[in-house]
Amino acid sequence: MMSLIDVLAMMVSVSINLALAISLLAAAAFPCVSFSPSSSYTATRRPPSLASELSYRERVDPARRPGGRRLGSRLANSNRGQSTGGGPSSLYDDAPKNKPWTFGILTSGFPPQQLLVPFVKFLTFNVWRLMMNELVTHDSDGRFVRESFQAGNDPSPLDLPAASGGRSRYRLYLGNPCPWCHRVKATMAILGLDADIPTTTLIDDAEKASKGGWILPRPSPSDAENIADELVTGDLAGVYNFCYRDILDEGERYSGRCTAPLLVDAESGKIVTNESNEIMILLNDYARRKQDLEES
Repeated sequence: MMSLIDVLAMMVSVSINLALAISLLAAAAFPCVSFSPSSSYTATRRPPSLASELSYRERVDPARRPGGRRLGSRLANSNRGQSTGGGPSSLYDDAPKNKPWTFGILTSGFPPQQLLVPFVKFLTFNVWRLMMNELVTHDSDGRFVRESFQAGNDPSPLDLPAASGGRSRYRLYLGNPCPWCHRVKATMAILGLDADIPTTTLIDDAEKASKGGWILPRPSPSDAENIADELVTGDLAGVYNFCYRDILDEGERYSGRCTAPLLVDAESGKIVTNESNEIMILLNDYARRKQDLEES
């Protein structure tokens, strides 16, 4: 079954192809309209009057005029050159050679600009609104509303490294653009836990992500040891799918929002929590118990 995103993408593609087809038909129906960069530019461009080429200061102060010549003589020379058919004066250059090529949809007049512009604005606005509805939770007035987290709910304290064979069984997923990840990253730094719990720094790239906007960086050889490939490769949506594999039906994907920060038990392949406040509480408790163990 096609998702809403797939349907909208197909609509956008059809609209673009329709606009191109209309522009080509317009070019065939109105051959007098040129699509050549130089000819279309020179045919429609009407050189402004010489007086408009001069700034206000040049008109009121003769000393500021180029060459110190009087305005009247320049106007007379320009008008004389134009009336005798001597071609454009030196003030006007030919069309720029690097002018971009276009289909001339607006200049051809078909479809009418009064219909084309509102259609494009409507399409752009609704595509953007759909993306915001998917990525950012908000009310009908546009105010941000924080969703309740989908995993965790008072998780158990984290096991110390001594209880898991001397290495951490957890992995933390953080993204630099996310403010909720900033507080977790600051907590890790303050408590000195950067070396205790491996952290995956997510990359914000919605074009490559299958869902949401987070993808995983290329794992190092040490990151890929004794851990499922789904937890170190692909994107964050793949991590969620893997962690919910026992709940989802075969072939089914996780339907919730794939958010960060995310704390995962790498040994069991389960989500501990994706709530930043809970993660900070767990990290603080972990650091306290670790210090008590070292001092005993």
